[in-house]
Amino acid sequence: MKATFEQVAALLCKGEPTPDWVIEKLRENAEFVGYLIKPTDDRSIERRLFESALHLQELLQLYPRAAKLAGEDYDPSIDDIDTPLHNLIEFLAKEVALPKRSGGPIPDDRRYVCARVCAEIWEKLHDAHQPRSERLWKACEAYWQACDHPETSAHNRWRNWERYLLELSPRP
Repeated sequence: MKATFEQVAALLCKGEPTPDWVIEKLRENAEFVGYLIKPTDDRSIERRLFESALHLQELLQLYPRAAKLAGEDYDPSIDDIDTPLHNLIEFLAKEVALPKRSGGPIPDDRRYVCARVCAEIWEKLHDAHQPRSERLWKACEAYWQACDHPETSAHNRWRNWERYLLELSPRP
């Protein structure tokens, strides 16, 4: 049965009354946790974005030239997007050029986001970073499922969230 944000909040608040901001934070970040496209090892998503950005840059250059030939004005927002688009292309080019991972399953960045959202709420509520808290593990799993993902482990083995929470631990 799919968990609700209210149930996740109850876990994070250890059964105490839930402040409104907790459910609000869970809702506002659910889109990132629940995003349907999983990262790929071959960077095909980044490659497609890079190719699309290059194509967009090429086509947008046609508008001012065509408008000039026709003796018409063109939307000035085309000029405004030139620098941000150039920056995006540079960023995506670096992402595409990253070396391929060395084996093992592809980490799902959405799980890190899920753990981060729950850990930040937990820390604000309890003034402690507790990556080994079983209750926090349960909250992460409940939030993951509330964001329309299947359970991460059969038989309620919530400890699989510990590694994500440990990676969020402050470095000495």
